[in-house]
Parts: sequence; structure tokens; C-alpha cells
Amino acid sequence: MRAAGSHRRPLWAKLISLAIVAAAVLFALYVLHRSSVMPSTDDATIDADVVHVASVVGGRIVAIPVAENMHVAKGDLLFQIDPVPYSLTVAQTQADLSVAQAALDTQRRVLSTQRSTATVSADQVQRARTNLALAERTVERLGPLASKGYVPAQQFDQAQTAKHDATTSLQQAREQQTAAVQAIDTEAGAEATVRARQAALDIARHALSDTTVRAPHGGRVVGLSVLTGEIVAPAQTLFTLVNDDEWFVVANFRETDLHAIAVGDCVTAFSMIDRARPIKGTVQGIGAGVLDTDRISLPRSVPYIERSLNWVRVAQRFPVRIRLENPPQQLMRLGATAVVEVRHGDACR
Repeated sequence: MRAAGSHRRPLWAKLISLAIVAAAVLFALYVLHRSSVMPSTDDATIDADVVHVASVVGGRIVAIPVAENMHVAKGDLLFQIDPVPYSLTVAQTQADLSVAQAALDTQRRVLSTQRSTATVSADQVQRARTNLALAERTVERLGPLASKGYVPAQQFDQAQTAKHDATTSLQQAREQQTAAVQAIDTEAGAEATVRARQAALDIARHALSDTTVRAPHGGRVVGLSVLTGEIVAPAQTLFTLVNDDEWFVVANFRETDLHAIAVGDCVTAFSMIDRARPIKGTVQGIGAGVLDTDRISLPRSVPYIERSLNWVRVAQRFPVRIRLENPPQQLMRLGATAVVEVRHGDACR
């Protein structure tokens, strides 16, 4: 009896072992199927677009009405740089423009006088030409008469003298006309000076407006560590403005899962701040490349994702950008950890 009982126990043990193995295989198949249809990862972070707030111009900060983690609306004043030096520059360039405009007006009056002189010179040339023609006709008329003694020789001599004088006068009038035309100046230089002064004034006014820095969009102030009185250089970042109009999740999926992810797929995300509240999202884009240790010298604009093991060949991960739809603001923190699950082929409605 004992021998028979001891023989049955191994049989039941084998059946139980087979059942456990079968359950494990079925569970593995289920997991594989689920991962192919609904890939997921816990290697994800909450992300948002940010602006590194800086002023185009430098100077002393006279006002900072914002504080760390403070929410600001689009158009709110972030900080103010002392505008007095820039106001003085505007006044100076305005005065330079007025001087240039006055010089242009003077140049135009000079040009008007020069053009009038040239016109008078042209009239004098025409008058001298008419006088010469008259003197030539008089000499032609008196020549035959003087040769026959019908007119006194003195009268003929006077006519020839008048012709010579008319020729000289015409030559002088032409020379004066040439000189008057060449003396006509141009207002191009004065006009160019006015345009340059106007451009300088526009630049000064733009710099003055840049002393007031306003929020380009709504968001939260992060990394503020300066006070009024600080002197900043142009383009020096003072803090970061996190845009809270849109929130994203950057999820790093293994390359073996990418075939089951497509742009437009619906996503369920969970912020680690509160994993009980699901957040809907949509796949916006899949990373086209990442850096590896062999290409670490490439520009860092390409994301670098470190592999979890360096002594065995593991699947590379690629970032998938997911746009969240109406996420709870209290769960949204830049850099917070998240878990995502993609439903392949299921477009969010």
C-alpha cells in the first residue's frame, strides 16, 4: 500500500508541475501579445516647451514683479531694465535726425539756386547765339555795299566788330553754361544721411522697448535667482518659463516595441505624482535617432539615452513624444516620472 501511494504522489506532482509550466507559457504568450498590441514603458518623463527668459539689451534690473514658481499670463511683465540710458539714446538719435533733415533742406535750397543759375546760363547762350546770327547777317548785307562805296567803311568795320564781339560772347556764355551745369550738386548724400539717422532712431526705439520683458505665453517661472539691482548682459538668461498651455510625455521605448507604435495612436499615461488618475494622450512623433557612445561627439541636439547595461547587448531605446489632452495641472511637473501605455491602431477620439 505504501509503495502504491508513493507511486501516485510523483504523478500528481508531475501534473501540478506541468500545469504550472503551461500557465507560465500561457502567461508569457499573453504578455508578448499584449506588448505587441499595447506596448508600455515606465521610462518616461513629463515634458513641456520652455523659454529661457532673457533681455535682448543689457543694463540694471529695476523691477522683477515675478517670483519662483509663480504663474504668469501671456503679456505679463517679467522684469524691467533701467530705460533711462536708452531714452537718452533715443533723444540723441532724434536730434541727429533733425540735423540731417535740416542739412537736406539746405541742400535742396542750394540745388534750387544751382538749377536756376544753369537755366539763366542757357538763356544767355541762346541770347548770344541770336546776337551772333544778327551780326553775321549785318556783315553779309553791308559787305557788297561797302565794296561799291554805298556805305561808309567805318559802318562796315563796326558791323565786323559787332560780329566778333557776338562770337566772343557766345563762347563765354557756353563756358558759363557748362560750368553752371557741372556745379549742380546732388541731394543723394543728404538723403542717405537722413535715412541712416532714421534707421539709428528706429534701432534706439526698439532697444528702449526691449528694456521691458513680457511673457511670450502663459507658464510658470522656474530658476529665478536674481534681484533688482543686478546688472545683466544682453541675452543673459535670468530664469526659465515653463509653458503650461501644452504638456507632453517623452517615453523611451525599446526598439523592439517601435513597430507597434504609430503617430496618432492613443496613449494612457500616469504621472507618478498620482498613479490613480489616467491621462489621455496621442503619439505626436517617434524619435528618428539617438546618440550612442561611439558618436557622443556629435551635436547634442540629438537625444542621448544611456543603455541600462554596457557589458551585454541590449535593445536601444528611442524617445516617443506624446501630447497630453487636458491633463490635470496639479499632476504636471516638468521632469516628473510617468508610465505610459500605447494602444496601437486605436486613434484617440
